[in-house]
Amino acid sequence: MSADQSTALTPYPKVPARGRPDAPGSREWIAAEKVHGAHFAVVCEPGGAVRAAKRRELLGDEGLDGFFGVSRIWPRLAVAAARLAEVVRDSAGGWGGATVTVYGELAGGRYPHPEVPAEDGVDPVQTGVWYAPGLHWLPFDATVDTAGGRWWISDRALRAATAAAGLTGVPLLGRGPLTTLQQLPVAYPSRVPALLGLPDLPDNHAEGYVLKPAGEWRETGAAGAAARPLLKVKQRAFAEDDRYDGARPYLVPPRGAAGVPGWLLARACALLTPARAAAAVSKLGPRTPLDAVAAEIAADAAAELADALGGLDTGAEAALRRALGPGARSLAAFDAEDRGRH
Repeated sequence: MSADQSTALTPYPKVPARGRPDAPGSREWIAAEKVHGAHFAVVCEPGGAVRAAKRRELLGDEGLDGFFGVSRIWPRLAVAAARLAEVVRDSAGGWGGATVTVYGELAGGRYPHPEVPAEDGVDPVQTGVWYAPGLHWLPFDATVDTAGGRWWISDRALRAATAAAGLTGVPLLGRGPLTTLQQLPVAYPSRVPALLGLPDLPDNHAEGYVLKPAGEWRETGAAGAAARPLLKVKQRAFAEDDRYDGARPYLVPPRGAAGVPGWLLARACALLTPARAAAAVSKLGPRTPLDAVAAEIAADAAAELADALGGLDTGAEAALRRALGPGARSLAAFDAEDRGRH
């Protein structure tokens, strides 16, 4: 899970707030909610490795803790992103050996509703718009790098892959001609909480929305040539209201945001592979409950890493198994789904 020279990040292009986007031949556009969070991308290599990234650079293993404590959700997020990339590669011929980069927004950390309990140890990623008490990663775009060029996948393909990976994408506000979507109201309640099953909050207005072509888009030529058009429409209050004054510094707990150091968690997450899930099922039997399979996956990954490191004390290994639990359960569920198809 660490950054190395074999992995490269192509930063997401700057989204202009003015101008008229031009996309000849693109008749269908989409408008999606602009989530007020922190840009977080995952680079998924064809061999199964996944790398975390902020806006301009890859994150080292230690950076998972410092980036708003994203290590709390990294095991499940890493497994889900790998699954999303697998679905994208399978959705079109010729993409089997491609690197898939999924761009998303890390959001949440507070939800001031009397019926929604807070999550201990979690701070809000951004202020002013509230999405959930815990951290969530909401994909909004993805690219596929092939020998023939770089492709932006269609919005429909991204949403299908996101759902297949058990993730929630940014809310879709509409599809249609650009001129129609540009008439959408700029001020509206955020739709993210409802997607996450949370009750409404009063005056919980979204930041705005982003407009882009709905279909696939191939970038060709030199840098900037044939770039896909984008436009953001942002409500004025975000520039004028101090409620939306941005992120707070995140203080990493001594034992790491997930209860173990970020570097240790990242190395363990690299061991959460489909092959490990298949081995767990082979050992326990195909009718073993998911939770038992997940526990075996987490225990096996933690034990292998402990052995590679020359041993971990009992408490550290137990904490690592707990931290890996959500990712191991997602992996077990994907394995069961795949076996059900065959």
